[in-house]
Amino acid sequence: MIGYWLAVPILAVVLVTAAVCDLRWGRVYNWLTYPAILIGLAFGLAEGAAGGRPWDGLTDHLLGFGFAFGLLFVAYLLGGMGGGDVKLMAAVGAFLGWPATLHAVFYSFLVGAAIGLILMIWRGRTRLLVRRLWMALCILPLPAANLDIAAPEGTIRVPFGLAVCLGTLWYEAEQIMGKSFWDAMASLVSA
Repeated sequence: MIGYWLAVPILAVVLVTAAVCDLRWGRVYNWLTYPAILIGLAFGLAEGAAGGRPWDGLTDHLLGFGFAFGLLFVAYLLGGMGGGDVKLMAAVGAFLGWPATLHAVFYSFLVGAAIGLILMIWRGRTRLLVRRLWMALCILPLPAANLDIAAPEGTIRVPFGLAVCLGTLWYEAEQIMGKSFWDAMASLVSA
């Protein structure tokens, strides 16, 4: 349990640093993600060793790493995000292990969608996006579909490093509180 209380602040520093880099320079750097992956896997090994089964802890964290990397790598191949975002989410998986990574990925995508929606409305691109989405849905079933027609250059870029930061910290805050964010808000309102 001590390892958890040591891992969470380290992960938080990695996430905030990645979010700042993504917002400022539009990149999540390898000098941040590669060591974070190794540290996360080392925490998994230590967590397992504390329970008397070091390989079980490492396996759990490797599963989290593999799931996060695999899922976001597919999005990367489709042109939906950058390689740094993939490695950042993989680092989150290495830190959290399985199945916590599943929750962090879900919250990260939820935050990413919210950021995208806010940016779309802020920049007055709602109508254009709806038209492109409809076009993508219409051509997707076609055998030789070219999605570049539906999403050409100049589309809104969502800083997914920020989404991973906020989504993962949201999940971790719920774990520390022992209840969901919505339950915590409801108890504050009703008090």
